[in-house]
Amino acid sequence: MTDKDRFTQLEEQLDKFAQAKKLKTPEAKDLLDQYFDLIINYFKEINDVASIDFDQMEDYPVVPMNFEERYHYMIERKYHFMGYRQMKTLKTELVKMNASYKIRSKNKHS
Repeated sequence: MTDKDRFTQLEEQLDKFAQAKKLKTPEAKDLLDQYFDLIINYFKEINDVASIDFDQMEDYPVVPMNFEERYHYMIERKYHFMGYRQMKTLKTELVKMNASYKIRSKNKHS
């Protein structure tokens, strides 16, 4: 189970690197790798999949718009400010969409 507090911890550290324009330092890159992995693991967890299969996206219950394009964008620009911003945005969307999905699922079974 993904520890959402870990997102907050990483974001606090990464925001400091971003403000200082130091996202390309070895320390920041390590944190960005951890943050990206946490997002991807969270995506797999909430969709109950072991690996991401872009050909099966329509079968996943929680998929933000343009997920595949955004995924590749984040990989290509992971150590850049805009790549980090995209990761933060995607994480926020996943949390909100998953909460909405859980509520809808619960109401459907009630």
